[in-house]
Amino acid sequence: MLRILFACCRLRHEEAHRQELANITPYHHHVQENEDGDDGDDDTPLGDVTKELPTDESIIDPIEERRTLAERNERLHDQLKALKQDLAQTRDETKETIMDKIHRENVRQGRDKYKTLREIRKGNTKRRVDQFENM
Repeated sequence: MLRILFACCRLRHEEAHRQELANITPYHHHVQENEDGDDGDDDTPLGDVTKELPTDESIIDPIEERRTLAERNERLHDQLKALKQDLAQTRDETKETIMDKIHRENVRQGRDKYKTLREIRKGNTKRRVDQFENM
């Protein structure tokens, strides 16, 4: 009686395990067997299944059109320079604020926020705090 009970439990466990595996493994991961046993090409050694794919000559290779980062930055830099010149022509100096004048002078001298912060970080802490407070 105990053996029969044990055998039934084992069968239920195996069935549950098979069901669990079927639920876990996606269908596209299952290996499909060829039913008729004919794989079409018997003359290919070791089951080599490579073949030449048809190509369309109208397809453009995107790698050929890629530009380096330096080329893109150079192009963007030229565009930015052209836009700055266009804006400089339309600037009305009568409506310019004091902050605009200070900014223009800083740009003319080559100063920007990044350079200022870099200079502030140089030196010891006391000097940095003094320099930052005097800004």
